[in-house]
Amino acid sequence: MAFDDIGILLNLKTLYSTLMTYFDNPLTILIVIATIIIVVTVIVWIVKMVIDLAPYAYVNARIRSKEAKLLDNTKLNELIESGSLEEMIGILEDTDYGQYISEVLNELKDPIAVEKALDMYLADLYNLIFNISPESAKNILKVFSKKFDIKNIKTLIRAKYYGLNAEETYSLLIPLGNIPIEKLKELSEAKTVEEVVRGLDGTEYFKVLQEELSNYEQTSSITGLELALDRYYLNELRKVMMIEGKEEDLFREFIGTLIDVENLKVILKGKADGLSADELSKYVSLSGYELPEWKLKDLMSAEGIEGILSGLEGTSYANVLSEYMEEFEKTKSVFTFEKALDRFILEKGKKLSVRKPFGVGPIIGLIVSKELEVKNLKAIIKGKIENLKPDEIRRLLISL
Repeated sequence: MAFDDIGILLNLKTLYSTLMTYFDNPLTILIVIATIIIVVTVIVWIVKMVIDLAPYAYVNARIRSKEAKLLDNTKLNELIESGSLEEMIGILEDTDYGQYISEVLNELKDPIAVEKALDMYLADLYNLIFNISPESAKNILKVFSKKFDIKNIKTLIRAKYYGLNAEETYSLLIPLGNIPIEKLKELSEAKTVEEVVRGLDGTEYFKVLQEELSNYEQTSSITGLELALDRYYLNELRKVMMIEGKEEDLFREFIGTLIDVENLKVILKGKADGLSADELSKYVSLSGYELPEWKLKDLMSAEGIEGILSGLEGTSYANVLSEYMEEFEKTKSVFTFEKALDRFILEKGKKLSVRKPFGVGPIIGLIVSKELEVKNLKAIIKGKIENLKPDEIRRLLISL
């Protein structure tokens, strides 16, 4: 054996002896084992996080590009200050809404036509988000898409209530949701509200409306039918809250808050209209995020608007609404509170987006931001049609 080989063997033997000396100490062995466990745990956590977030990488990149095109305050002020409806539409030409508005240029004075154009934008956006989202998000987004079914059914009911023909009715519908296009065309042919309800037999909405139909026949008011649809939609959202999994946790918080807000809107409007607790209970969907069943019952039994605000103490909604009490006392309109609650939803969506920036958060943030942006655009357009002053239009908007 060469001299160099002998030296190498001696060095290895010395290294082995040194290591064994250390490992003869039980404390050292425990430290080494603990270190290995920690390292492996961290690696597993990182790998799991990458696996969880990987499906959202593409969708979030697309969503971020949409978020960059949200209308800022400068653009909204430009729209509000525009000299005419035509000038306002010109400003919107270079936005995502441009192509949708251009399709109704000949109907600009018709707020219904313009509103449908903006709803079509939202429908296409939902469709885009749904198609590019991971399966875990699709299950929840599918429930959100039911809002277009609800909107279409409400449109059908109103159209027949006011005597619109089949062509006029169908032109108002949004071709998105779970009700097939052919079914919507068939429902447009109905002559009465009752026929619309019967025509929904076989869909998930039939039983909801059938139970409320006798009340409509007695009162000739479609409000009960519309509130019944709203309650059904919120109950469907509430079912989604039972889904397990941390990605869905943010959806549960958002959906729960949305249910709270919609329940509060119904209670506030009902109290302003003098409805009793029993009447309100037919339309309030129980249990959201901060408002459990017992709290909702207390709010429905409260004396007036002041009683509702008092009953909300200890919740996030107390501060949200109390600062607008003075304005309500001047206007006697719950629209003041509805705007505040919509603003709260916007803030919640943005906070959730920041909390989970690489997962489902941006989906929530974009949906909320776009829905309220469309609501603001509808308000501005309506204000222009009605020749409202810029300051009057600003009071109608929801903004941070």
